[in-house]
Amino acid sequence: MTDDPNQPRDDFNDDTGGRRPNLPGGGLMNLLPLLLGLFKGKGIIFLLILVAGGYFLLSKGGGCNVQQIASLFSQSGYAFDPAEFNKASVYEELDENNPGNALPEAVSLLKYAPVRLNQGQQGSCVAWSSAYAAQTILKATATGDNPDDIAFSPSYLYNQIRLEGCQGSYIQRAMEAMRRNGGVPLKQYPYDETDCERMPTSTDVQAGRQNTIHGFTRLTSGDNINQISIRAIKEHLAKDAPVVIGMMVGQSFMEPMKGEELWRPQGMDATQIGMGGHAMTVIGYDDSKYGGAFQIMNSWGSDWGNNGIGWVRYADFKTYVKEAYGIDPLPKQSDVANIPLECTIGLVRNGNKQYINLRNSGNNLFQTVSPIAVGTRFKMEIKNETPCYIYIFGQEVDGSSYVLFPYTEKHSPYCGITGYRLFPRAQSMEADDKGSRDYIAIVASRDELNYNQLNEAISRSTKPDYAAKVNEALQSLLIRSVAYSSTGDGRIYFKAGTNNNKAVAAVVAFDKR
Repeated sequence: MTDDPNQPRDDFNDDTGGRRPNLPGGGLMNLLPLLLGLFKGKGIIFLLILVAGGYFLLSKGGGCNVQQIASLFSQSGYAFDPAEFNKASVYEELDENNPGNALPEAVSLLKYAPVRLNQGQQGSCVAWSSAYAAQTILKATATGDNPDDIAFSPSYLYNQIRLEGCQGSYIQRAMEAMRRNGGVPLKQYPYDETDCERMPTSTDVQAGRQNTIHGFTRLTSGDNINQISIRAIKEHLAKDAPVVIGMMVGQSFMEPMKGEELWRPQGMDATQIGMGGHAMTVIGYDDSKYGGAFQIMNSWGSDWGNNGIGWVRYADFKTYVKEAYGIDPLPKQSDVANIPLECTIGLVRNGNKQYINLRNSGNNLFQTVSPIAVGTRFKMEIKNETPCYIYIFGQEVDGSSYVLFPYTEKHSPYCGITGYRLFPRAQSMEADDKGSRDYIAIVASRDELNYNQLNEAISRSTKPDYAAKVNEALQSLLIRSVAYSSTGDGRIYFKAGTNNNKAVAAVVAFDKR
């Protein structure tokens, strides 16, 4: 494989942006070297006192409620730790340049949102944004239920994930807890801002596990935790999936936002000095409103913003948002049963963007109609009509197998947002002069697979060709009732019925000359 022009590889970047985990103060520490250069002599003493005082105050940072943030963020509510954000798997975006992936100009999930309440004195914004807002919206979009009737309890979640001394929490912890223990209705587990010690009973947890989320991913550009992806957030919202964010906010986000729809950063906001962290939920976007902005649901009551809802311009969003978590969309209630696996697969030339023609040569094996010229660069395009896990394998020169996707352990194989994707994302495959035929295998599965074990099983197989090796390794998982065909433009199409098995494989052999 070769790197694509103008596509720097950030898949393996573990950059923390020069910030130590839990280092508070927003941009204060980043400005310190500059300030030291400006102050001389006794001025340095004054500067150090100023910085120490600011550090002391801001080390309590991350408050989530209006009163606490207004008093210099004296209680933590949303805690930002790059190491926590880095734990989340990376979402694989759709191909932005494919017309089939065009997004609506505007999307809003507001009608699925519960009434905006106030978290009060407790620093529980992570639970309010994750459970009360996002999880409620997710279920309401899938079932059509009234969100106020099914709203999830923030206390059920917060009391499980709170940091020591009830000092806030991490969004990563919230996501893990919702995947593990789900959620219970607010009506069954009332919110109490004065009590974070009451842990859910076994009965509560048993009920909560009936409402687990499928999963979540971090919405960054590749593996770079410092680059929040605007496009990935829009892709989730367009599929009825809200996004939970951690954002740096200051005084301009408090009183000045009462009755206001758009947040306008003011004064020292650009430096992020004196700011604290706050978790909220993105419920919509509009490319034409305010020049392009996200719709945000807060947990500071109905008098903040416009009935508890505000807008943040894309540019400000990129500047002040530190984390963004996409929750996997739920299938519509009417579609839950008997969803077939359905995919279309093609090889796309880099140069003219045309498909390399493929034809079926028996069962799940496809091959190129004509050999590919050595040096030709191309990608694999996969369009999944239904949410599924996607894995891609290839044959090495020595006959062993390798994993092409997921690129690393950090990348999520789950493609819950359906559409067209290109693999590999920032690189291309190239027809080399080693041998006359190469193989690629695509596996789509309803359930997550141990792809490293599967890859090892393919390599161990003694079958005579790669297709046979793949089928042997997957024999206990493959769905039998699969209809394979070639499309008019030279792609592969399959649609699988439903039975006890869960995976479909297609193997592509491409000849080279």
